[in-house]
Amino acid sequence: MSSSKTVTGVVGGLATALAWGGMFTVAQSAYHHLDPFHLTAARFTLGALIFVALLALKEGTAAFRYEGNLAKVWLLGTVGFAGFNLLTYVGLRSMPAQSSSLVVATMPLVTVIVLWIRTGKAPAPLALAFVALALTGLTVVLGNGNPLAVFSGGIGTGGLLTLIGVICWVVYTTSAAKFPGWSPLRYTALSCVPGTISILAVTAVSQAAGWVGSYGTGAYTASWWQILYVAVPATAVAILSWNIANRNLGPANGVLFINLVPVTAFVISAFQGHTPTAAQLTGIGLVMVSLIGANVATRRHAARASRVAAPGTAAAPVAAAAHAVAASSGG
Repeated sequence: MSSSKTVTGVVGGLATALAWGGMFTVAQSAYHHLDPFHLTAARFTLGALIFVALLALKEGTAAFRYEGNLAKVWLLGTVGFAGFNLLTYVGLRSMPAQSSSLVVATMPLVTVIVLWIRTGKAPAPLALAFVALALTGLTVVLGNGNPLAVFSGGIGTGGLLTLIGVICWVVYTTSAAKFPGWSPLRYTALSCVPGTISILAVTAVSQAAGWVGSYGTGAYTASWWQILYVAVPATAVAILSWNIANRNLGPANGVLFINLVPVTAFVISAFQGHTPTAAQLTGIGLVMVSLIGANVATRRHAARASRVAAPGTAAAPVAAAAHAVAASSGG
């Protein structure tokens, strides 16, 4: 691997971590003017247009054919873009931005569980141990030092909604393997468009039912910079940078940059005067150690599996699925 590719990959990974780490605080600040539904709708209306333009420029109009997969891609786009982003943004209303980012950063660990259920192949035992440790760390942070609060309802619904959203995103991104002939950009663009339509439909129904408010142009212009941030740096730029990081560094190394997302969010909150407690710092440490440890464990497990695999067969390490999460994530 050349040094220039390494540097470019590291810069890409850092750019993504910074963009995603700041997104939670930025999105939360927009709630003074817009609710999570309308903010998500504005974000992905703009984001979808950007992805469509990029796909047209890079792969041409032929790449817009669904090849008989419109219904399947629409469902996946709805689960991924509508499910993950609406649940995460709604969850932000009842939990700190830095805690939300910590839940989202467990995507690689959630992937381990989802793939285990989907394929029936158990991951490395050590990886499972790190998953348990990460969940313990999360309960410490979300319960502000009291892990049992998760069982008594002390952390509210925000953490649960965000975790469900993460599961939705993992299901969406790991399903990219069903379209081997499509590039990550094509899969993202073709699923983002119908996913955005679903977001707009859910927002319209919620507004008509009185579950969310109605907003004029003034609310959008008052939130213009937040909308621009979550749609451009935190969506289009972050995804392209993440693709570069994983292509240049390899998925097993590229996925490690997701560990910096909650770190960035906690640093931003510290500059805003929100000093984390000792219990929260302990929980953060447990999650960070778990993310790195699980990555190392799955890589070693995959390496052993590939050594014993028969000639002509392909080992499928869990790290490849984590790469899918990273490559298409628009969190």
